[in-house]
Amino acid sequence: MADLTSRPKTILSIQSQVAGARVGNSVAAFAMERLGVRVLQAPSVILGSRPDLGPPGGGPVPADVLRSLLDGLASSGVLGDIDAVLTGYLGESDQVGPILDIVERVKRANPKAVFVCDPVLGDDGRIYVSEELADAMLNGLAPHADWLAPNAFELGLMTGRSIDTLEAARDAARRYGKPMLITSIRSATGIGNLYAAPGADWFCETPRLPRAPKGTGDLFTALFTARRMRGEAPAVALEAATGAVYDVIVRSLAAESEDLVLPQAQDILDDPVTWPQAVRLEIA
Repeated sequence: MADLTSRPKTILSIQSQVAGARVGNSVAAFAMERLGVRVLQAPSVILGSRPDLGPPGGGPVPADVLRSLLDGLASSGVLGDIDAVLTGYLGESDQVGPILDIVERVKRANPKAVFVCDPVLGDDGRIYVSEELADAMLNGLAPHADWLAPNAFELGLMTGRSIDTLEAARDAARRYGKPMLITSIRSATGIGNLYAAPGADWFCETPRLPRAPKGTGDLFTALFTARRMRGEAPAVALEAATGAVYDVIVRSLAAESEDLVLPQAQDILDDPVTWPQAVRLEIA
């Protein structure tokens, strides 16, 4: 449980805001706050519904508006309190500039702060952002991150490789040279998540479910990041986040919900029923 007697860890989360769906900040902020982390939210896009369901309404937050919003946040004097900046889905390529600027300002105010980039580009072999935005994410934003959190498909885009096995994911992460949290790695017995960092690789898996609602990647990255900010070891954070996401998916499918049923399942975010064991993988 979070230590309620100390200053709560603070995360600035820059992601999508969708009025009618549990994705982006609607998932990440809820989950991280449930773990006792203070979340400052900045929207990259403001939509009415998920784009895969038809015309979503709304649109990207213009880069100058995002910059002004982040300037306003900075003027309130909170930058020194921020322990991590977490980015997810972006709305347009020009947003990279304001984001890198606020990351630099946060790190000046708090040299221990980290930048966690979830390069939301696509999944299951399909890119769902523009070529311009993909280039800005891969070549403008991701190289500045302290940690990266791609799924297996996105890791393939980042490294120009096909990521179809655990070993392929490990090799690609080592070649990229930054700590990575890689999701959606298929194995013979299930589907798992890999934390690859200098000194140790950890793999944690659960049984493969028939499908999952949108937003599971946002949820997983948020849970792992919040737990690391709380001081948990990478392997423990990996186990807890993997188990909690599995439990939420199971409950969402049982409820026949197209969205993650986070309010109903909020207790398991901090105390998952399923606790898979992370396996430490030897580094050759």
